[in-house]
Parts: sequence; structure tokens; C-alpha cells
Amino acid sequence: MSKVKSKRVGFKLDMTPMVDVAFLLLTFFMLTTQFKPPELAKIDLPNATADRKLPDKDILMVVIGEKSEVFIGVDAQPTREAMFAKTIRKSLESAGLGAGAIEDSLKKFRLAEGTPVRGNDMKQVAENLERLVIDARLSNPSLRPVIKADMNANYETVEMVMQTFKKTNMPTFNLITSMEAKPAE
Repeated sequence: MSKVKSKRVGFKLDMTPMVDVAFLLLTFFMLTTQFKPPELAKIDLPNATADRKLPDKDILMVVIGEKSEVFIGVDAQPTREAMFAKTIRKSLESAGLGAGAIEDSLKKFRLAEGTPVRGNDMKQVAENLERLVIDARLSNPSLRPVIKADMNANYETVEMVMQTFKKTNMPTFNLITSMEAKPAE
């Protein structure tokens, strides 16, 4: 005897909750993603092998471009604002700029990841860099110095930055390089 097949009952799957979850996840990742800030200067890093990693916070970074342009930056907003208050605000006030121009400069400085260290010659750049490093250290004593130099940067500029760190009582610093695999033993 043949068995009587029971009639299949159809079911309806509601996709609305799945779409809601997908959009919530998409929104979450869009809002929490931190994009890489634009680079101050195009830097082609030299290759090296390293055992130590770069610190996560409290970083004082000096960037040296291919044409020996020097930039200084810190990773924390309060330190950046304190540096502005100590150095740049004084120079703007001594130049006779009004409060509105100083506030505009403050807004631009808040957005900047690094400040160019200006000077007519290497000695003046070194003096300005030393003043900025001291002001940054006074703003945050736990800053750790980092040098990010282009592979083709002038060696004298890199040495000037290292000497400035030593002069400002920061004898140990990190050099940023591109990661290269360790040779097989």
C-alpha cells in the first residue's frame, strides 16, 4: 500500500530584521573607523628589521621629507593645543595679529597633524625644532620621540634632529622603517 503524502505547508520568512542588523553593522563600522590622516610629506621609508613596535600613545613625531623639510607633531589633542598656546600664540601676538586671526590659526592648528619647522638655514631650523620639542615636553612629559625620515633625506638633517633630541634630554628615540622579514637562520 502506498503511503498518503501529507500536504506541505508553506512558510514565510521575514527578511526585515536581517536587513536592519546589516545596516546597523554597516553604520557601526562607518562611525567607528578611523581613517589614516593625510601625510605631511611623501615619505619613502628605508627597510629594516626591528623587534620593537612603535608606541601606541604619547608620541612626539618628527617627519623629515625627501627635500629635508622638517615637521613636528604630537598624537594627543591637549598636547597639541598646549604647544600652540606656548609657542605659536606668542609669536602671533608679538607679530601684532588680532584675537580673530589667532583663533583662526588655532582652528587650523587643531586640524593639523604636524607643524612645519621653518628656518632660513639648518641652524635656525634646529633652534626652532629645539624650542618646539621643549614646549611639547613641557606640555606632556611622557612623550616618546619618533623620527620618520625619507630614505633619500639628507643625512645632516636626520643627524640634526637626533642631536636636538639629545640636547633636549631625550637620548632614546624610535626610527620608523618599513618592515622587512628577518633573514632565515
